[in-house]
Amino acid sequence: MEASTPRIKVILGSVRQNRFGVQPAQWIMDLSKGYPQATFELVDLAEQQLPIFADVTPPSMVSDGNYEKESTQKWAGIVAEADGFIIITPEYNYGVPAGLKNAIDTVSNEWNYKPVAFVSYGTAAGGSRAVEHLRGSAGWLKMYDLREQVIIANYWGQLDQNGNFTPTEPQIHGAQAMLEAVAFWAEKMKPIRQELGDKQ
Repeated sequence: MEASTPRIKVILGSVRQNRFGVQPAQWIMDLSKGYPQATFELVDLAEQQLPIFADVTPPSMVSDGNYEKESTQKWAGIVAEADGFIIITPEYNYGVPAGLKNAIDTVSNEWNYKPVAFVSYGTAAGGSRAVEHLRGSAGWLKMYDLREQVIIANYWGQLDQNGNFTPTEPQIHGAQAMLEAVAFWAEKMKPIRQELGDKQ
């Protein structure tokens, strides 16, 4: 039987109305069509409507996705079926959006041993401080934090008169390198993840 291509979830991390993040997320999805070695799927956190995590049992102590709430079980299934992630994030007050951090903290083992890369946007720092926070969480969750990333600083300066985002050449090249890296490591880590999982 032919092995299936790795599945990469592109997570749109802002849940605010009129969020800019929809545009870079769609841009990444359009670029991903040039990488048939992986299957890319957009996951919009606004559509998941995850409640603030308040279960009795910590996520790290839950096995086989047996979470208490139906919404958590659904989210766990989405994360578990992925072989890698690209997270699209803004920066709020020097940090990670609450909705995104909650989504990350709601489950635990489902993130393990999978590559993750970031696309960030914001003011002068381009969301890079939010990404630095996310890298710490990724390491704790046993994710493989990739160097390749895309930073969109002062994003409103890249909007045309109709409000449409136009990426720069360096951003395009960075996104292409990121997509290639995520697809590569998602494939390479599948058997490693299985081996490590079997030892737990």
